Amino acid sequence: MSSLFELLLRFDPTGLHDAAQAWRNLSHSAQDADSAHRSQVNGPLRHGNWLGRDADYAFSQLERTEQILEIVRVESEVFVLTLNTVADRMYQAQTNLKNAVHRAEEWGLPVSADGSVGLPAQDAADVHDPDARADRQALSARKGEVQERIDKALADAREASDQGAKVLGKLDATILTQPRVFGSAAEAANDVKDVSKDLGLTGPYIPENKDPQKTADWWKTLTPEQQQSYLALYPDQVGQLDGLPATVRDEANRLILGQQLDGLQAGDVRGSGMTYEEYNKREGALRELKDRLDRQDGEAEAKKLFLLGLDPRGDGKAIVALGNPDTADHTAVLVPGTATTLGSMPGQIERISALQKIAGDTAPGQKVSVISWLGYDAPEVPPESVSIAGPGRAEDAEEAMRRFTQGTRVAQGDLHSHLTVIGHSYGTTAVGAAAAGGQGLGADDIVAIASPGMTVDTADKLHIDPNHVWIGAADDDKIRIATGLTLGDDPMIENFGGNNINIDTSGHSGYWDRDSQSLLNQGRIIVGQRPDTVAKEPEVDPAVAPGI
Repeated sequence: MSSLFELLLRFDPTGLHDAAQAWRNLSHSAQDADSAHRSQVNGPLRHGNWLGRDADYAFSQLERTEQILEIVRVESEVFVLTLNTVADRMYQAQTNLKNAVHRAEEWGLPVSADGSVGLPAQDAADVHDPDARADRQALSARKGEVQERIDKALADAREASDQGAKVLGKLDATILTQPRVFGSAAEAANDVKDVSKDLGLTGPYIPENKDPQKTADWWKTLTPEQQQSYLALYPDQVGQLDGLPATVRDEANRLILGQQLDGLQAGDVRGSGMTYEEYNKREGALRELKDRLDRQDGEAEAKKLFLLGLDPRGDGKAIVALGNPDTADHTAVLVPGTATTLGSMPGQIERISALQKIAGDTAPGQKVSVISWLGYDAPEVPPESVSIAGPGRAEDAEEAMRRFTQGTRVAQGDLHSHLTVIGHSYGTTAVGAAAAGGQGLGADDIVAIASPGMTVDTADKLHIDPNHVWIGAADDDKIRIATGLTLGDDPMIENFGGNNINIDTSGHSGYWDRDSQSLLNQGRIIVGQRPDTVAKEPEVDPAVAPGI
């Protein structure tokens, strides 16, 4: 039987790398099949409004099919990671071993078949020669050095082999051969963490979400195969990176959405840190979001939904684009206000749908993308929370919002889409704080709808030409009672600057009513046209105000 020393000298990493490539090919095939299934089967069927018991059963099976493909994709990448890691570590150990053997040959030290290093035979005459004895002692020290290096190389190879065997032993093949019975997306995600731990991996370099341009540059340095591996193994990190293409973020966040849903459906509320009500609420919100995404998967790019961000914790956060912002002529970002949660996203998608349609009708032939940006923790309605009365939540959101709009520009590359940021209610406060800080939002236009205040007293502090700041509120909107009290001056008064647009709708949520001037004016701004404006309101002097 060959010794480990002899086996390592003859080791060829090609076999392991070839096996890893075969698994990678399977992962890519599963990804392609999943994408085709969503766009050509599941999406069109859902878009066709197929209803009833048969439809419910069919959609359940279609969803499971997609889940199985996601499981195969992720698990295959886990095999790729394991096999390549073991191959690389064994090859490094082999290189170190060969270098040690070459050094032994250079020094005239014999190495046996089991890796033991010896000393060359000594002439009898040298035994009593002081110089020869000194040389022998130096050679003996070198022998110890070489032996140590050989032993270390063999130990490293043994460790890599043992780790690989341990990991491959844990990866149950039934998850691939019988995923319908044994597999779950949540388990596949956990396998990634377990394998990394068992292999002693510290995790790959993924940039912090601080500089969208540096993030985009890093992504471009990766090969297509590396990009696909990152998406499958680390979607929770990749999906949140501003500056990456919308298609990449959408792919990562949809994988997270599926894993989150699978974990909730298969899990137990006990130990989750959530009450039963919170548990069911989160699952319901994620389910509604997925159903809404699925319904438009069969649409053309202009009408497809892109999931650009997802965080189900707490009230939940999500960023959803209608139409690809990377290729749009006009891009709008709608920032919602008080009481908006993950469960509100279907309603927010209806609003961005109305905005996209009116903007597209206003500028025929031009591509429009509208994004619902719930990338912050919107205030709750009192008495549950009094955060609505202060700018704290808005200030917490400003850095993330600036980074998102910058990332949108970066992802567009040389295309300079006309960018409009629209805030509604407390969302205008968040928009104001973000625009006033740092270098601003880089927007071409800013719109404040039903604003209680934008944290500043004049429009020229928003890092934008005040002529491109637009404000509007319905006469009977109750937000008017609180406007100008604690969140900044009333944006509608004359001294604030900017422009007041014509609002013909009623209440706090009517601004997206079809066939309204309120909606039309927002659409015109989105495509760079001038809206219908009205005179600014004069500032009221408290000393002479009625009742004072």
